[in-house]
Amino acid sequence: MPEVRPWVLDTPHSGIRRMLEHAREVDSPVMLANGDPNFVTPAHIIDAAAAAAHAGGTGYSPGDGLLSLREAVAAKLGRVNRIQAAVDQVCITTGACGGLYTTLMVLLDPGDELLIPDPGWSNYAAMVHVLNATPVAYPLRPQSGWAVDLDAVQASITPRTRGILLNSPSNPTGAVESAETLARILAIAEEHDLWVISDEAYDQLTFDGPGVSTASLGGEDRVISIFAFSKTYAMTGWRVGYVTGPKAFTRQLSLHQEPVVSCASTVSQHAALAALAGPQDCVTEMVDAYRRRRDLAASILTEGGVPFVMPHGAFFLMVDIRAIGLDSWTCALAMLREHGVGTVPGLAFGSAGEGFLRVTLAAADEQIAAGLGRLVSAYANLMLAAAPA
Repeated sequence: MPEVRPWVLDTPHSGIRRMLEHAREVDSPVMLANGDPNFVTPAHIIDAAAAAAHAGGTGYSPGDGLLSLREAVAAKLGRVNRIQAAVDQVCITTGACGGLYTTLMVLLDPGDELLIPDPGWSNYAAMVHVLNATPVAYPLRPQSGWAVDLDAVQASITPRTRGILLNSPSNPTGAVESAETLARILAIAEEHDLWVISDEAYDQLTFDGPGVSTASLGGEDRVISIFAFSKTYAMTGWRVGYVTGPKAFTRQLSLHQEPVVSCASTVSQHAALAALAGPQDCVTEMVDAYRRRRDLAASILTEGGVPFVMPHGAFFLMVDIRAIGLDSWTCALAMLREHGVGTVPGLAFGSAGEGFLRVTLAAADEQIAAGLGRLVSAYANLMLAAAPA
């Protein structure tokens, strides 16, 4: 048969999925690997979507989304994120994932370079690669709480660099960037005439005060901000998100969704509208739960003598396994197969993640307690095995 594009065959695929496949071979493991909230979408959101569907809201929407939803998003951006965006600067997308992919499709030429965080969400590199562009990692350091290293960003810029991708709050690290750091990134982008792509899928999931949206600090002509309903409202399966940026860009984003997905699901857009317009108690309750789980995890790991980096947002935590002396894949597989606890190797998120395991807080308290209990036991056993005779 005819060949597919050669570089597609080399696309880096998700280490999370690989671990889930390995888990199928293990009897009743406690899985702390998924990034899917264990909460059900709040009932008022589901009910609104069902009512809209019964009323006939099941056809195509405009390419940039329902006007009522874009108006609600623009209001939310101003109220929550301090981003002043007109309605025609908002495009509704198939989740943050669809918004990011279409954004990169609009911005990147083959051979262009995009700076991405390391460790960072594994699909950043995959998306850039599929578009025949080049992902260039800027390393994050655990000793700084995984904060962006501005010197590392500067050192990564070349004449082929097209933009800088930020993720705050971060998957996998849970880091939340300061306003000072984000402002300095904007200055770097201005100096080199680069786009700034700000992935804020976890924007409302912060534990120690609100986060800062990059676009609230300026950069109106170069900042593209990407958001999702998935995490804030436990709506991962609804596949609806939104992007805001310069008007000329969002117009192109809307046009270029057409050949890919036509538009975001209209039923999901009605659900998203209900999420924004309805009571926000559900958001507060979920954030409180994630904070409680973060503190529970920190307590168990600290008591068990297992080092980790404290997260300040999202719902992940990075466990430090460097003292064991095994690479993260070998360690993660040993913990899964021998102790029945599933994590994700840090190497799945980039070379700077080596020596760490990502655990999720998007699981019930009881599951986190049970899984981390097994992890503490596994850590002790592996440390014992690594000790010199």
